[in-house]
Amino acid sequence: MRHKHVLMVVLSCALSSTEALARPYPGFSGLVASADSAQTAATNPAGITRFTERAAEIEIMWFASESKWESEFSNSGDQFNSKDSNDTIVPRIFYLQPLSDRFSASFTILGAGFSDDLGDWPGRYFIESYDSVLISAYPSLAYRINDQWSVAGSLALSYSSFEQERAVRNIFDPGFGDGKSELETDGFEVGFGASTLYQASQRTRWGLTYQSEIEPDQDGDSDFSNLGPNTEAVMRRLGIIGADINIESTSPQSVLAGVYHEFHNNHAVTVDVAWIDFSEFRLSEYYFNGESFVESEENYKDIYSVSTSYSWPVSPRWMLGVSGLVTNQMIDDDDRSMTLRLDALWAAGIGAEWRWTDKRRVKFALSYMGLDDAPVQTADIPGVGSLEGKFEQRDTLLFQVGISWGDLE
Repeated sequence: MRHKHVLMVVLSCALSSTEALARPYPGFSGLVASADSAQTAATNPAGITRFTERAAEIEIMWFASESKWESEFSNSGDQFNSKDSNDTIVPRIFYLQPLSDRFSASFTILGAGFSDDLGDWPGRYFIESYDSVLISAYPSLAYRINDQWSVAGSLALSYSSFEQERAVRNIFDPGFGDGKSELETDGFEVGFGASTLYQASQRTRWGLTYQSEIEPDQDGDSDFSNLGPNTEAVMRRLGIIGADINIESTSPQSVLAGVYHEFHNNHAVTVDVAWIDFSEFRLSEYYFNGESFVESEENYKDIYSVSTSYSWPVSPRWMLGVSGLVTNQMIDDDDRSMTLRLDALWAAGIGAEWRWTDKRRVKFALSYMGLDDAPVQTADIPGVGSLEGKFEQRDTLLFQVGISWGDLE
């Protein structure tokens, strides 16, 4: 009862005073042309010239995922099924500062990652688990050409790390269990971005952004444990133990374009389209003493996505918004592997923004993201045949909570 009482007090306080200028954009919508909060420092830095004073925002993104995988080996009929539940919390920070009537600067920190744990399965000698992380700092400088046009240039300062575990068969030591290989690498790379914003009128804006390709080149170490004495001796003679290790991967270039339009009743709509050069994506290709050990063979497809949002005021201090997103299939079924089981994605969300004070706002959003079943048929694994399977369940909820300081005025 106490929680309900507190909620009613908050809602009662919200039904008063000034009109909100910023809007909620749930999930991954309102990216390129909205330019009404500090988040434009990341989504379209050219939009920071619309601000006449400093602004900042802190957001927490919480991804809660549930999946159920079912598969069977062709020769033995043995099943490899798994249920997985993951929680990932991603903080994001955005900051912008006008420098003069025409110049503005901004800074943001973003993160992304891929991970999977396949457990004790027959393909464990190829891979048991991996964790790939990319963290980017994104400083930008924007210039307002005139009342309609603004442009910006950005640097993408990226730190990446890759960790992988796999089982090692002690083939020269009968009776020994599996050994383990743990690979850890990291590296730092620099890319760039360019963006523009065109304000056709007070109610309509167009935006365009470009992000360059980044090719992290990581050096690292591999640790082996639980090796039999004979197996360890052979691996030392082959130069596998103690080898110089290099990981190469590719984060593809992308182009986003979008429009924002506000109607006379203060409702607004956004539409964003994106192209990501995902055919050039490489999760990891690693080398021992300069020789290729495992190269990525997945034939990823370029990603095309469309997202949209619709927002409207429900009181002087509250804004509501809904959103949707859809992509094409990221890889053909015949080319998919167990390493990165991607498929087409769709999402829908709802969000709210409360204007706490004239210069402070609180945002909330909840989105559902679904990936298709991503069927996989692997190459033959000795003794058990190929693995054929798909996801029977694959759901992700995205919770977003943020607080912002500063305003357009």
